[in-house]
Amino acid sequence: MSDSPRRPLRSILAPAWLALAAVHGVLQLLAPRGLLSDPLLPFWARACLLATEGAALAFVLALAALPFRFLRLPAALRSASRCLLGALLVIGLAASWSTFWLSGQFLDGPGLRFAASNFSSVFGYATRIHPFLVFGVPWLLLGVAVAACEGVPRWMDALPSRAGTIVQRTAAGGVALALAAAAAGEAGHRFATRDITDPATGTSYSRRDLYRIRRDRNAGPLTHVLSRAFGSTDPFEEDAAAAAPEVLRRPIVPMEQYLATVDRERLKRWNVIVVLIDSLRADQLKATGGAREVMPALEALAAEGRVFSDCVSQASHTDYAAPAVFSSHYPLRSRDVYRYPKNPLYPRVMIYDVLHALGWRTALYSSQNEEWGQMNNYMQTGGLEILYHSRTAGVSQEGTKDRPAFSGTIDDSVTIGESIKWIDRAAGAPFLLYLNLQNSHLPYDVPADFPRRFAPRDFGAKISIGWYPREKTDVVKNVYADSLAYVDQQLDRLFRGLKERGLWDRTVVVVCGDHGEAFYEHGSAAHANGVYDEVMRVPLLLHAPALEPGRDARPTQLIDVAPGVFHLLGLPVHPSFQGEDPFAPEPRPDRVRYVICDTPWKTHLAVYRSGFKMIRDGDLGASILYDLRADPGEKVDATVAHPDVARDLRFRLAAWRRAQLDYYDNALRQSCEYPPILR
Repeated sequence: MSDSPRRPLRSILAPAWLALAAVHGVLQLLAPRGLLSDPLLPFWARACLLATEGAALAFVLALAALPFRFLRLPAALRSASRCLLGALLVIGLAASWSTFWLSGQFLDGPGLRFAASNFSSVFGYATRIHPFLVFGVPWLLLGVAVAACEGVPRWMDALPSRAGTIVQRTAAGGVALALAAAAAGEAGHRFATRDITDPATGTSYSRRDLYRIRRDRNAGPLTHVLSRAFGSTDPFEEDAAAAAPEVLRRPIVPMEQYLATVDRERLKRWNVIVVLIDSLRADQLKATGGAREVMPALEALAAEGRVFSDCVSQASHTDYAAPAVFSSHYPLRSRDVYRYPKNPLYPRVMIYDVLHALGWRTALYSSQNEEWGQMNNYMQTGGLEILYHSRTAGVSQEGTKDRPAFSGTIDDSVTIGESIKWIDRAAGAPFLLYLNLQNSHLPYDVPADFPRRFAPRDFGAKISIGWYPREKTDVVKNVYADSLAYVDQQLDRLFRGLKERGLWDRTVVVVCGDHGEAFYEHGSAAHANGVYDEVMRVPLLLHAPALEPGRDARPTQLIDVAPGVFHLLGLPVHPSFQGEDPFAPEPRPDRVRYVICDTPWKTHLAVYRSGFKMIRDGDLGASILYDLRADPGEKVDATVAHPDVARDLRFRLAAWRRAQLDYYDNALRQSCEYPPILR
């Protein structure tokens, strides 16, 4: 059989394109967020986008074939190279489709960097949820690729010449049709300006912009990579140029200088416990608007303490939100997904840094892996005596018979038990304890013997990363409620333990969600996928000796926790904080608050002010204004009704982003200034 350069290329490329294009069409039809089921686009537009990925497939296959056309390689090396390239292409496409199936986002550079920087956690979760996908599918695809690269040319040679010609002409015609349809789609939408409104979010798009968005994000793996490589722009730059904010720049103050301002007579040497409950949204507590009692221990705490009913998290994901609680710094530091470096240049003064310097014992007990997003690099400033989390505790990546832990997390009962032991060892000195509780994180697992109040043990579906069948949403909400009830049971153990030890009446307790949780209210599930209020609104409860109980409706955010704790202890607010004292005697109802979602699959920034909220999509450039007083569900775009408000918030958001990035891009400023405050 001949192995000339031309014959094998024709024999492989034609059936390869036909097979990959067919598989792509089937996957688009079956995927939960597939292009072919998009209700906002007419069928012909969806067909054009499907053809765009077909054209991209043809381009990539032709590119891969170039070396074999012009280089004269030994037969064995030629065959091995062919198989290697085929395997890389097939496995890469499969990996990208897997991420799209689970998250709605095809794989790209930021996604690869995210997976690489959190490899152990991502790998551990994937092997538990989809073991065959991790261990079986790559080998299966490798076998398919090798068999195709070696067997298809032989099969084509064995066909009658007429049949082989039909295959090749069919592929050539398909490629020509794909190119024509892709070009027609681009031309047909270039001047299409009629608006289309997404009923899930209220966002209005021109047909041209919607087509571009779906092309860049949903058409297929190769189209997505090409759009990220050649079509990226910064949609905020024009707005930032138009804004003229007043930026307050604050010089760094040495710790000794700050401590010299502390009035030791007024200082209250109370214990401090800060509890972050993963994915706790505001409507799960009756104290903050919930309809049923899910967490009785927290309801009792709320009745005895101060409830801040209008609190938002700084970010929709833990690696940005949790550190902000202790540093009182906004988490926006980069134009891309940010990972905390070791020994960062910029200053941060954590709650525990100051208290440790004043004689407090300090500890972090976390059920999660604090290396997620390299948070531990940020949290370790020298002010923590104990850093206990799933990696330092040696938690296996394997699940248990009771709880198939998420990414190697510890069951919250263990975390609470270990923290109580530490409290006993710290007797005689005031302490600060940070608790991060995780049973309420997706997939909402609790031990098998925990009595479920809201959902059956088996509801007939699997909760995956950000996806489960929509028709199961109500029961998944109840599974989530049971996980919160389990977390509440562990907190009740802690609270009872403090009372039994005589510590309750000299302990400040702060409880909040690190972020909320979505249940398809705006088309997505879980979190880290946007900044809608189901993910951003969280409870904030503070209990302290002599603190008058009550409900406070002033606008607050999680970067206010540190100033609030300092207020309760009689400490001056540290000059590094970007948050405000939530106990200030004169609340500001027009206060501006900024929040962010910055993940490989979504970039959202939002600003709240005076009952309005604007969301900017950093990937698409789209913006939408919500009047939260009239539309708390965030379904109607209020831009036309309130153009001045929209313009003001758009400029404020761009100016805040510019101020943050200008600071974190400037090593000289970081050496002598704290992060800026926007007035």
